[in-house]
Amino acid sequence: MTDKGKQVDTSETPDPQTALGAVMPVIADLLERGTRAFALSDWENAIDYFGELSSITEQTFGDESQRYADSLVMYGRALLQHAIEQNALLAQKTLAEAATGTLNKNEESEDKQAQPSKANIQFEGEPDFRQVDEQDEVEEDATEEDEDDDFAAAWNVLDVARVIQEKATDTKSQLKYAETLMLLGDVSMESENFAQAVTDFTSALRVKQACLADGDRELAEIYYKVALAHEYNQETSKALELMSDVQRILNNRLQSIKDSTEDKDEFESLQEVLADVKAKIEEWKAPPERVDVGAVTGGDQLLADKAKEMLRLAVEAGKVTDITSLVKPKSKKRDGENKPEDSETKRVKNEM
Repeated sequence: MTDKGKQVDTSETPDPQTALGAVMPVIADLLERGTRAFALSDWENAIDYFGELSSITEQTFGDESQRYADSLVMYGRALLQHAIEQNALLAQKTLAEAATGTLNKNEESEDKQAQPSKANIQFEGEPDFRQVDEQDEVEEDATEEDEDDDFAAAWNVLDVARVIQEKATDTKSQLKYAETLMLLGDVSMESENFAQAVTDFTSALRVKQACLADGDRELAEIYYKVALAHEYNQETSKALELMSDVQRILNNRLQSIKDSTEDKDEFESLQEVLADVKAKIEEWKAPPERVDVGAVTGGDQLLADKAKEMLRLAVEAGKVTDITSLVKPKSKKRDGENKPEDSETKRVKNEM
């Protein structure tokens, strides 16, 4: 005799295949929407879509699955790009305020007893946070904390992906693991934690060396990232050693395709990249130029401080001309000491 109660229980038990079939279209839709938003540099929507994707893949496939790790990498990359964009906007505002302060120097000196006027510079689509003096410092601190949180969120998400990916042993998974290490290195560079960036990029290099042929162009990119991290960590001699490997790989690739008509465009682009690498080597070999900030500011302390910040940002931007652009916030800590809480060698990556 059939047990009706048992029949009801069986009918209400979800079929794993049916449940998976129902969730896969949702996953595909979130992936498509997130990828589109990322391609359009719509970081906030990309963060939303990839964040939801990560949550669903964790529930569906488990918190140690490679699918979950893949979604975390997409999520972390979007968080990183958003943090970089916000940091760049702040840098632009700092430069604009410094320039405006210089222009208003005479007006401020004539009315020292009055409340100093504030540069009311507002970028399109950006709320105006400049109010009275008391609010200024509070809001400035809050902005810096928000940036720190953005980089910290990117770091934490990518680090979870790293832990999952390092357990896989096949070549494809190991290369994904190396890419995640490179993203962690990018977070460290943006956070000015250059010693940690050296560690992350070096780990990525070792993984790629084990998976790729010695002349693979991907190795040139990671060698450059390691060299750049060493240079920013004031280890120029080591950086120059690594740059010789970048040159070797690029020269070998050029030799292998120089007689190929099909690879003409690649040949020309690689020649440009190699020229940039050589220029960077010469730049690193040359002693840094000294700038007389006092002469620029006329001795005014407030403007001197602003000018120093402006010059520091300009020098750093110039340091990575043509191959990468780095706009960096304050240092972060990792694991209580060096942990920073996606500096991108954009041209090398795009052209290699």
